Amino acid sequence: MVQATGGNLYTPALFHPSGNSAYYSLSLLGKGVQQYPLPAQWGSLWHTVAAPRGDIYDILGIAPNGALTSAFVQVSETGKITFLHQFSAADGFPTGNNMVYALDGNFYGIGTQQQNGVSPGFIFRFTPSGTYSQILTFPEFPGHSAFPLMAASDGNLYGTFTAGGANNTGEIYQVTLAGQFQTVASFPAKGMTDPWTLMQAADGNIYGTTNYNQIFRYDLTTHQLTMVYQLDPGGSLGKCACILIEGMDGKLYGVAPYGGSYPGYGTVFTLNIGLPKPKPAVTGLYPPSGPVGQQVILWGNYLLGATSVSFNGTPAITFSATTVQSVSATVPAGATSGPVTVTTANGSFTTTTSFTVQ
Repeated sequence: MVQATGGNLYTPALFHPSGNSAYYSLSLLGKGVQQYPLPAQWGSLWHTVAAPRGDIYDILGIAPNGALTSAFVQVSETGKITFLHQFSAADGFPTGNNMVYALDGNFYGIGTQQQNGVSPGFIFRFTPSGTYSQILTFPEFPGHSAFPLMAASDGNLYGTFTAGGANNTGEIYQVTLAGQFQTVASFPAKGMTDPWTLMQAADGNIYGTTNYNQIFRYDLTTHQLTMVYQLDPGGSLGKCACILIEGMDGKLYGVAPYGGSYPGYGTVFTLNIGLPKPKPAVTGLYPPSGPVGQQVILWGNYLLGATSVSFNGTPAITFSATTVQSVSATVPAGATSGPVTVTTANGSFTTTTSFTVQ
């Protein structure tokens, strides 16, 4: 599921009896379920990602006569689907890994030139209007990448190969938005191998999991790779590779697909490694200008529980933290052009760019 700026959750799914796909939306309380059918025979390839202007974006697929055809689409919060780009044979084939929304306002994902998902692999880019390009072809494609791309605060993309690197036990790679590739960390020959998912915590470091129950840290400053926790071999806490997030309390939370009290069914776990409670961060204002009364989306991270928003020092009377990534605020009377400040229980953040009051 992804959460749009309006606050509702959205997920693609199959529905009975036709077998056609649809999007479902529902509130965080599980109420108000809505169904938005997709065009006949089209189905989501599970690339769904939220964007700051309220829409979600996805890649759909259809297999007429066994030949896969894919399309990049925009989905409004009311379920309206707009086809923005249909892949041609020259465009290659998107893999089953999620797209990410990067700091430049574009979407990035992994593709392969062959339909079977083998080499050569590449990274593609979509603009919000649907302009498609490939920014690089991987110099290697040694192993499966679980969720290979993560958009970091330094403006670069990061991902993993479960093989490759100096010891052929896995690697972390960095890709600039200009398409420059480099391996930044190789996993050791023994003890911590086969990396999968990545995420960035509020301390600026990248954390991830391996297929052998380890949680690791990659320091963006020192480039050091270290293990921070080993899940028990018996799997009572779950067996990774796992998807991690950081909560507003600073703890890491994970979903392990295997292990637990009922082996094979998985667990949800929390891990406290001493990270501080994350302070809010804002990476963009949408729109960047407008009159008094304009609704503005503050887009960033760790924005849940916002207690105040001000425009160049003038408090916004109306605001709401709709998601962990977004706060909606109305430009108040008396506001002047300048930076915007948002405050949560964990601290405050002031933008380096200004909102222009028209």
